[in-house]
Amino acid sequence: MSEPTVTVVVPTYQRLHYLKEALASALAQTYHDFELIVSDDSSSDEIANYVASLTDPRIRYRRNAENLGIAMNNYAAFSEAGGKYIANLHDDDAWEPDFLATLVPILEADPEVAVAFSDHYIMDENGKLSLERSHRNTRFFKRERLKPGRHQNFIKSMAVDLAIPMVMAAVFRRSILKNEEYPPRVGGSYDYWLAFLAVKGSKKVFYVPRRLTRYRIHPQSGSMAHGMRNLRDSIYTRNKILAEPEVAPYKRELRNGLGISYGKMALLCLDRHSFWRGKIFLKKAFSLLNRPKNILALAVNASLALCKGMKR
Repeated sequence: MSEPTVTVVVPTYQRLHYLKEALASALAQTYHDFELIVSDDSSSDEIANYVASLTDPRIRYRRNAENLGIAMNNYAAFSEAGGKYIANLHDDDAWEPDFLATLVPILEADPEVAVAFSDHYIMDENGKLSLERSHRNTRFFKRERLKPGRHQNFIKSMAVDLAIPMVMAAVFRRSILKNEEYPPRVGGSYDYWLAFLAVKGSKKVFYVPRRLTRYRIHPQSGSMAHGMRNLRDSIYTRNKILAEPEVAPYKRELRNGLGISYGKMALLCLDRHSFWRGKIFLKKAFSLLNRPKNILALAVNASLALCKGMKR
């Protein structure tokens, strides 16, 4: 049996109700030449039993012997991928039916393109789309400024603007992982590290300005439920990318972004009455921030947090 062109990796952890929707959207793709790996990081049999009930031969289930966390759960599946391209779909997100049919042919037609990506919708926990939040999200990541088509020297847009949504709106060549470091400590920022691997060495990218996927925001999502851990992952990954020679022209912007992460960590510590740690992170944040609006915002929020803590 020949290898599939694409490997779809769906990492999951105890969210069967959302996983069903994610899998349904993957299996409904108009492009059919793919395998689908469900990579389970939980110990319950609930997900295993559900996946076993599906009859599509393209589906393969794997479970980690121990909890690996989001970064290494994905990497375990990436390491087993048979396709020359990989598409990552989180278990609480969903694709439009023509997601793969739109992005895969771009990679097939141009071997110099390392990743093809699109814009995406924002939806709530019930699956309701918000056009206002979707438009705001597009502007925040500066994708409204991106020209459709192929781009070279994409380091600034990737590293500073975070323009590539690797976890649910991109298809990338499996070869970007070859001979490259994938540190477990990137954790919840593994998508940022993947995006860096996709553009380093002046590799080319291709942007489709259509919303081909739906990103779900809900109370149990990793971005909301694990604030402190995600900030630690962000700080580690940002420091690691900042040390790369290719990003040297954008060091000022990247230092400011790192300072924002340290500032968020400081505010979390202050909110939890860990004032000593909070002050250490504040000092680090202010040493990195170089945009007046960010400096002012952190100073105001830190003052409010300290005053609030002193009143308790």
